Formats: sequence, structure tokens, C-alpha cells
Amino acid sequence: MASEKGCGCKKKKFAEGEMENPCEPGYVAYGTKEKDGRTVPNCIPDPEEMKKIIKDGFPIPSPSAGESESDYMGRCISEISGEYEHDQSIAICIGKWNEK
Repeated sequence: MASEKGCGCKKKKFAEGEMENPCEPGYVAYGTKEKDGRTVPNCIPDPEEMKKIIKDGFPIPSPSAGESESDYMGRCISEISGEYEHDQSIAICIGKWNEK
């Protein structure tokens, strides 16, 4: 199937929980987003694959004790977004969160 430009998502209807992984290979769904008035999966690069692109010596912040996932994600993304693309930053931070 063709992909939506810049999304990494397959062009087909999506209902959360309906499909195992509605994204193209190399991408995973991380929640949903609104696009053109409809809900679609938010396809981001696979966090496991992103571990391979982390630059040597570039520190990825770790979650703090008691920090919520949303607080950590906001902090982590803002700290590394100058070094990585936005979707890559999200995937890298998800991977770090899942390691805890």
C-alpha cells in the first residue's frame, strides 16, 4: 500500500485496537492523532531501531523517580530535539522510558 507523505502510516481506515500494527515496517503506532478531520495512528520510528542511531557520547535523559510518562516525554524530547528529528526524539525517549 502507498504511504501518506511524512506519516509512515498505511492508507487504510484505523480504529485503535483494530489492527496489531497499522504502520509501515520500521514504524510503530504511538497513540493517535487528528489528520484532515479524522483519527489516524501516530506512526513513529520503531524505538528499538532508534537505539541504533543514538550518537556516541550524546546523553539521553533518564526518567526521574516518580516522574510521569508524559512529564518525562516532554522533558526528554525538549532536551534532545536539537540533535534528532522530532519523530526520532519521540521514539528514542519512548525506548528510554520502556527501559526503566
